[in-house]
Amino acid sequence: MRAIGSAGSLWLHADFRWYWAGQSGSVVGSGVTSIGTSVLAAVVLHATTMDVALIAFAGKLPQLLLSLHAGVLADRYRKKPIIISCNALCAATLASIPIAQWLASVTMGQLFLVAFLVSAFNVIGSNAAISYLPTLLSGEQLKEGNSKLGASNSLADLAGNNLGGLLVTAFGAARAIALDALSYLLSAWCLLRVRHREPAPEPRRTGVSHWAEIREGLDYTLTQPVVRAIVLANSATSFVLAASSALSSLYLLRNLAWSPTALGLVMGAGGVGGFIGALVWRPLERRWGPGRVMLTALALNPLAQLPLVLAGPGLAGQLAIGTGMALQTCAAVAHGSLQRSVRQELCPVHMQGRAQSTGAFLAFGLRPYAALIAGGLGTWIGLRPTLTVITCALFVPFGVLWQSPVRALRSIPLQAPASAESRSLS
Repeated sequence: MRAIGSAGSLWLHADFRWYWAGQSGSVVGSGVTSIGTSVLAAVVLHATTMDVALIAFAGKLPQLLLSLHAGVLADRYRKKPIIISCNALCAATLASIPIAQWLASVTMGQLFLVAFLVSAFNVIGSNAAISYLPTLLSGEQLKEGNSKLGASNSLADLAGNNLGGLLVTAFGAARAIALDALSYLLSAWCLLRVRHREPAPEPRRTGVSHWAEIREGLDYTLTQPVVRAIVLANSATSFVLAASSALSSLYLLRNLAWSPTALGLVMGAGGVGGFIGALVWRPLERRWGPGRVMLTALALNPLAQLPLVLAGPGLAGQLAIGTGMALQTCAAVAHGSLQRSVRQELCPVHMQGRAQSTGAFLAFGLRPYAALIAGGLGTWIGLRPTLTVITCALFVPFGVLWQSPVRALRSIPLQAPASAESRSLS
């Protein structure tokens, strides 16, 4: 049975507090590693542009390769041991970097392997962590939990990136990454403190293969009308924003002549916007319903990106673009937290892991190709025209939801239709 209670009592919910602390701590540590790895590659190992691209590719590849399999694992086994094990494996993998520097030196091959393995463990662990939350909370508490996680993750991401620069400067890149390894151990310890006994997963059906269970997750996601529309809109948004992020920093540094300091400060506005988005979506959802809030958030995405392609160099342009980034991240976090709550409430308990992993696979699996397409288009027609095309493409996710049942969604149904819920493939 899922825990049920008043939304206002979540900070008194001991198990949620431990879960929340563990998730937030690992986000801060990941920001430190992101800065530390970049410094190790660029400054210590004098990486080429292709080396840096390959590290990024290695970090994104597990989403494509493992997302669907992670869902099957989360539905077959209890999720809490999976989360703890993945945190411990991430800690051990990251610890290899300071150990290698202490014994000899870090190599580029090691960075490729670490980027791939940490990402792989995170794909499996984060899928289990997200699908674990509905076993702790339900109803208004589940929405409140997603809101609190969205707010803390936005601030943790901002703090991790800023703290990463300070720690790398003070202690060196390898020692800073060692602190991220400790953050994963802290996260595992926090999960061990959760006392809630997770229900045993349903017994695996005789004769049903691993691939059949993956197909069942795909079938549920693509045949349940509300879930299908949300996931397709998420996938379109993720693809377009991946294309934008591949070029935006280069455009700001080269075309608008921003300094690295200005770039860092303006990018930090996104963390503030995300925190605000996490705070406001629940009151808005109660007042207007989930359909209108999600549609409004997606409509704000392209409008918030307009300053990026219209603003000129100088302080005024930086303020305009920073405001747009804050608004865009605010809308993204509000939409992301709300759509996750809708999908979790609609999904049958035995499908939570596969429903989450299918959504992640469809949303993130094509992101590497979005970056390649953006790079090719930017080389062909230039950075500003390409970013203009990308901005226009951000209207596509809004159109997907507008043409779906989500537009009429005034409240969150308690469960999926029986036909979609009970469908299975052999």
